[in-house]
Formats: sequence, C-alpha cells, structure tokens
Amino acid sequence: MRVVESSTVAKNGSPEGGEDGIVLGADFAGVVDGATDKTGRRFAGVSGGRFVMLTLRDAARDLPPGATAREAVDRLTAAVAAALPDDLPELDRPSAAMTLYSRARREIWQIGDVGFSFPGAPAPQGQKKVDRVNVEMRAAVLRAELLGGASPDDLAAEDPGRAAIMPLLTRQVRFANADPRQAGELAYGTLDGRRVPDGLIRVTTLPLGVHELIIGSDGYPELLGTLSESERNLKILLAEDPLCIGGLAGTKGVAPGNESYDDRSYLRLEL
Repeated sequence: MRVVESSTVAKNGSPEGGEDGIVLGADFAGVVDGATDKTGRRFAGVSGGRFVMLTLRDAARDLPPGATAREAVDRLTAAVAAALPDDLPELDRPSAAMTLYSRARREIWQIGDVGFSFPGAPAPQGQKKVDRVNVEMRAAVLRAELLGGASPDDLAAEDPGRAAIMPLLTRQVRFANADPRQAGELAYGTLDGRRVPDGLIRVTTLPLGVHELIIGSDGYPELLGTLSESERNLKILLAEDPLCIGGLAGTKGVAPGNESYDDRSYLRLEL
C-alpha cells in the first residue's frame, strides 16, 4: 500500500486541515472528517470536531491488522468515549465521520459520509437524509432572500438560511447512531463514543484486480482521478455557486475570508 498523493486543507486555506485528517499506517489508511462545531465548546483547546478527529487518527494506528469492521468500529468508539467527559450533555457531543481501508481484508469501512472511489465502485450514497432536509430548507430561505433583493455578498456574510436550520443542526445528534426502527431514515452512523449499529456501518470489498483507491471528505463534491482534477472541479463549482444552494447545495456556504465551504482531504492509494 503506497500513498500516491494526499492533501488536507482547511476551509480557510490553512494546511493544518481544520477538522479533517488523514490516517496513514502499514495496515490501515483513510480519512476522518470531524463534524463542524455548532456549540462553541472546546476540548483540550480545540473544536469538538477536531478533537474527535485527532482521537480517531491516533486510535486507528493501534488497530489490530486483522480486525473486522465491527471490531475496529468498537475500538474507535471506545477511544472517543474514553477521551470525552463523562458528564457531557447530549447536544454538546462532538463526532466525526470516517472511511478506513483495511489492507489485510481489502475492505473499505465507511461510517458517515467520507467518500471513496475506485474503478467500478458503487455509486456514492450522497447526503444523509437529515442533511437533505437541512439543505433544502437553507436553499429555500436563501433563494427567497435573493428574490427579495438581497445581495449574495450580504447573504454570505450573515447566512439567514443557516440560521433557519440551526435548531435542527444542533438537535440532529439525537439521530446519530439511533435505532433505525425508531429514527427511521433520519438515523445515521457516526463516531461519537456511542455504539454504531451494524446497519450503519457500510462495508465494501475491493474487487480483485483493483489496484488504486481514492478516499476523500465531502469538502470535495466529487472525487476525481487526481488531486489536481478534484481541486479544479471544486474551484469551478465554487465560482458558479458560492452560496452553495445549487450544484454545491449544502448546510453552509463559503464564509467571508474562507476559500471553500468546508475542510477537505484527499488520499490516493496504490494497493
């Protein structure tokens, strides 16, 4: 397993990566995407999303080489649980999505919305249901404001669409790792210190004959064959849709001073 190219860039352009991170080891490689902070709470001086990302990045290096997806997710979950305060209020709980490749099993393990690509790969799952609800609401509010004469710059500086969806954004943690029989299609998997149900862990076996794998966070709308192609595509889409209500429709746009709507990581592996 060899790294062909990799990159992590924060939404403000910093190479520190913000809440994104890359896992690299002899047996596992992948991308961790910490959830954007919505509470202002800090853990060891950093945002919750970055704290969980750093915890997972370290814990992934200690996974047994032959671990199954279930065993690995349980170990990663335990690491997050041990790192977080015992008295943490439910709505303050930070989390992260993660996609990890197991060299020994030739499997891709996906918890959340970090994407992957290889020749013949299944179609991307796209946004989780609760995100689609938020995205449609935010886009509707911003389009209404544009029709009312608001300027795109003013909407970027003070996003009324994001303000409108904030009540659900701060409560959607209750759908995280929830029993789908109770939460329905709004249930989603994430690494937040609570057990991830089996049905929310996606396992994809890499077919024989596939010798290259790309893993990337949702800061890239599409994972193309090279980092430069993915970056070029992102820049074109950002120029067309800086508010992120069209082709880049999301729960947030490009804030003033930032170069993109989210942190982004890209990892290309030769297997």
